[in-house]
Amino acid sequence: MKKGINVAWLSEVDLTNLNSGEGESNYIDVKKYKKDGVEYPYVSGQAMRHYFRDAIRRATDKYICVPDDRGETCGDIENCIGCDLFGFMLPKKGSGSSVRVSPLKVSPAIGLLSFEDNSTVDFLTRSKYKEIGEKTGGDIVNIEIGTNIYKCGISIDIERIGGEEVINDEERKLSIEYKVDNNERKERIKLILDAIRYLSDYSKQARLLTDFTPDILVASVQDRYSHRLQKALEIDESRTLNIDRLKEILEDVGGYGDIYFGMISGVVTNEDEVKDMLNGLEIEVLTPNKALKKVMDSL
Repeated sequence: MKKGINVAWLSEVDLTNLNSGEGESNYIDVKKYKKDGVEYPYVSGQAMRHYFRDAIRRATDKYICVPDDRGETCGDIENCIGCDLFGFMLPKKGSGSSVRVSPLKVSPAIGLLSFEDNSTVDFLTRSKYKEIGEKTGGDIVNIEIGTNIYKCGISIDIERIGGEEVINDEERKLSIEYKVDNNERKERIKLILDAIRYLSDYSKQARLLTDFTPDILVASVQDRYSHRLQKALEIDESRTLNIDRLKEILEDVGGYGDIYFGMISGVVTNEDEVKDMLNGLEIEVLTPNKALKKVMDSL
């Protein structure tokens, strides 16, 4: 099998608040980061991992344990997909902890358009129960919402799916001992890739329904483990995709991996130029779903 899979994508969202900040009692803000003095929204990596876990749980009837009251999972990577893919840290009495580093790496989702120029404040009312005859009313709540184009990505360490590292003390050598066969390992990788197509369990979806699935996606199946592809997709405030950056990264990664690209129309302003550049590199332009399907078929 290959060494790694990388996927990076852009997702355009309508008015939403995907991941709230600290806020106040009557003010719900959006998590933000600053770049060159300008504020942009983001969704934390912890939240993204939570969304992935929920999407995988929805997609399979295989065993995924639920953390106990101390937040600890079962640690059985042979039978529990969740512990295998997302890792764990289990305290051991008198001997520290048993730690598994997640073979699935998930980036924060970062907004690429200025929050100030693409946001508003929504006014809500928290209704309170009133006795008959009393005046109806409630508390006013302000919530920040905005539109944006988010960039996010994942990296899958294929070699560590379904296995754990074992140290040979005599030879001072590290190897991986697999708990499941290759077919099961492939099925678990496909669950991760399939989850990208069905991410849906964000916050505040009852009143801020959001589609966060990829609109522009680039994926690589690699002979070397590297996160290089994560820098491929950049846009400016005019929603123009940086073609030079994309081409340079794809040429780098193409030296040790197969590239797949998917795009729907209307997200960036220079999509025809993007297609021409990709055709020059002999990379077929598909839809995001078809590109992910190609990655799954290549395993």
